[in-house]
Amino acid sequence: MKTKLFTAAAIALLTLSALKIGGATAAEPIPGGIVIAQGTRAQVQKITLSAAPTKPGQITAITQSRARVKLTAKGVKQSKKANNAGIAVFTNLIEGKKYTLNSLGQSTKVTVLNTVALITDLTVRTTILAESVALSWKHTGTKATGGSNLSYRVTAKPETGSVNPGNMSPENMNSATIDAETTSTAIIVSGINPDLLYTFTATPLNAMGPGLSTTATMSVTLRSLMVEEEEPLSLLKVTETPPTELTPTSQPAPTHQSGTKTIYVCPSGFAETGSNCTKTLPYTYTYTYTYTYTPYTYRTEVTNRTYTYRTETTGPMPIIASFETQNVCPSGYNLEDYGVNDKWCRLHGLAPTAQVKDAAPAGFTDNGSNYTKSEQVENDPPTGYTDNGTQWVTTNPAPTGYTDNGTEYVAAATKEVKVVPA
Repeated sequence: MKTKLFTAAAIALLTLSALKIGGATAAEPIPGGIVIAQGTRAQVQKITLSAAPTKPGQITAITQSRARVKLTAKGVKQSKKANNAGIAVFTNLIEGKKYTLNSLGQSTKVTVLNTVALITDLTVRTTILAESVALSWKHTGTKATGGSNLSYRVTAKPETGSVNPGNMSPENMNSATIDAETTSTAIIVSGINPDLLYTFTATPLNAMGPGLSTTATMSVTLRSLMVEEEEPLSLLKVTETPPTELTPTSQPAPTHQSGTKTIYVCPSGFAETGSNCTKTLPYTYTYTYTYTYTPYTYRTEVTNRTYTYRTETTGPMPIIASFETQNVCPSGYNLEDYGVNDKWCRLHGLAPTAQVKDAAPAGFTDNGSNYTKSEQVENDPPTGYTDNGTQWVTTNPAPTGYTDNGTEYVAAATKEVKVVPA
């Protein structure tokens, strides 16, 4: 029997063949081949520094876990260690101011923002297209509320009380909602169902997120505006009847009163007229007042008030001087500890303040120069008129032959009383 000799390479190959591959012992030697993959040591993924405004006066930075993040600006220097999730939050910052953040050799710049301002004058108009409307609005952005980096989210949602053509299902009604976005203050929204009433919502957004929304609801459908106008109704000819002028009430014919015949002398108070004695007595006639009514007239009275102001703190106390230290600071400096081996001596100045204009008093508006209030005030009654609580009223002049006794018009006439022979 011959003994087999194995080379070192063969021994190594046999040794490998005895290893478990995939959970089973290999029965045959592992064949040689070209290496197409090879294990390496696990590498820690490097995270890129990022930061953004997250709340008014706040910046949130994301970096490596437990890494140091430094925030700087003119007169400002802060340092914080990120938490286990790599997050570091800086607060009490000034809206509209740009800050530089550094961590692990990386740098980024971020402007602190305030909540985006509300848009105004949202208006929806028809277009030449049957199923489109044009939205426009006004919006002023400051550096602190996003400046020019603003966008707008617009939605058009059917009202649940709208006419429902074809008995659309609630799902289809909901699916009729239209969404759009723009960076302009105007947009054309297409796909409007002409038989539905829509509520339009415009929401401003800046880098910190959305602000308050403004809505406008249609009062008529587009379909109702497409109906052709009918021929105008013919005008009815109205003949006005002039008011009948009141006349004094007819009085009964004067009644002759018998007198005493005397041959030579007329009774006292009688005048001798030929062969008769006569005297006159006044008739009195009353005539109810007539009136002229005049609607109230008004004048516009404008009240102006000078602006009033209050003092508000606009930011944190500025850092006048700052240097790293271990434990002791000179007199007047504050010792600020940001963690191990990161202590600062800082000398702070007074916090900046500003004179902020107060809101307009109740009933007043701000016209850009002062607070102002415009009111419609009833004028004084014209001469000869009085106020009856609804309008001004005056009595008309007394008719011809009448006088005004303060209560009514009075006319006087005379009747002749004759004494005839017995």
